[in-house]
Amino acid sequence: MVVFLSLREQDVDKNLLIHSFMHMYIRPRGAISTKGIVWSAVVLFLIVGGIVVGLNSTKSSPTQTNAQSGATQAGTPEGGQVSIPVQNTVSVPTTVTATFYDPGPHGWHAVQQGGGTFIQYDGTTGLRYTSPAAKDASGNYTATVPDDICGDVILPQGAATPAPKVIEVTLTGPDGKPIPGVATMKMDLQCDIYHLAATIKANPDKLLADGISASIVTANFSVTGPAKFINGTRIAHGSKPIILTTPLGLMEVHFNTSLGVLAPSPSNVKTDLSGNASVTVTSADAGIAKVMAQASGVGDAQVNVHFMPKITGVKQDFVPPTSPTNYQISTIPANPKDLTIDWKFIPAPGLDCGHMTGPASGLGLSKNGFYHGPEKNYPDGCPEKWEHASQIQVTVTDKDGGSDTKTFSARDFEGQGVVKLP
Repeated sequence: MVVFLSLREQDVDKNLLIHSFMHMYIRPRGAISTKGIVWSAVVLFLIVGGIVVGLNSTKSSPTQTNAQSGATQAGTPEGGQVSIPVQNTVSVPTTVTATFYDPGPHGWHAVQQGGGTFIQYDGTTGLRYTSPAAKDASGNYTATVPDDICGDVILPQGAATPAPKVIEVTLTGPDGKPIPGVATMKMDLQCDIYHLAATIKANPDKLLADGISASIVTANFSVTGPAKFINGTRIAHGSKPIILTTPLGLMEVHFNTSLGVLAPSPSNVKTDLSGNASVTVTSADAGIAKVMAQASGVGDAQVNVHFMPKITGVKQDFVPPTSPTNYQISTIPANPKDLTIDWKFIPAPGLDCGHMTGPASGLGLSKNGFYHGPEKNYPDGCPEKWEHASQIQVTVTDKDGGSDTKTFSARDFEGQGVVKLP
């Protein structure tokens, strides 16, 4: 993935946050999770004052565990001071060096390369770093924690903050060997934390299930964390962090849906420089499509797109002489087999004559009828004027609760073929 964000020196003085030059993304609704996350071929570039600060990996990062997401790691940061206890009976040479040993993987770290500075994942274990040590007022020896020990913590959305690195610190003499009588101490190393986010929206989120109407689903991926450099110079230790949020660009995103068809297919789309990746979804079946965008190492985001059913028309056929008026409704989707269809006869005021010929409700029940022949106190059938004043109400409902209702005259459309309904 590639991300571009520029921070000028005057902006740092004003402590302003500058986003990328493209601002197409609007924060949407949508459920988000981070299941099965693995970092792979990740590249993050933050251009600060014209110098690139980046993130580049071809390996899996360590498992993130322990503290809650958003928490700050405990321990001593790079540039901080550590004190190594030394008994007053120990003979210490004039020149003393503190050796910092990291038994775990190096992790994400800043490196210089060409015209830029990258944060790159390094799985190398057992690295050592050195720093001069000097005797302090307490009789112990104090050393500054060197740069580049840290593995900058890259957290997918919702992931827990890991425990800090545990570093072993040993005092060594001019010969590079541990000073006899001085015990190795352990310290917690506090590292910078970057937070990744995945969000998603659908436009529109409700549309017809006609196989033609399309919703544009857009996923956005971004990262938030401290800048490392300004104009090519590392930000001084102890300075107020400059927190940057920037999109993740040119990163491949895989989309899938529980209903309908995605385009393009296969739906593997790279994000643009705004961190956006988009697909379209259509469906010839009614219901909710759960569209998910997944990016390795970042997480996934899901949004619901509801393909709604609709009653588009009705055909009324009169069967003489006293048989019913038969109804056939047209729907979107064209095949109503998965729709629950409810029929209701609404008699005109003043009389009580006639009834539906079929069930009042059923799956795929697109046909029904109104019997208005002889019955009860109407040996000649229901009065025709009254029949035309009566109404039929039909409701179609999909499996996820989307519905449409139409009401029409019980007999006004007889013999007219399929009459479109508004």
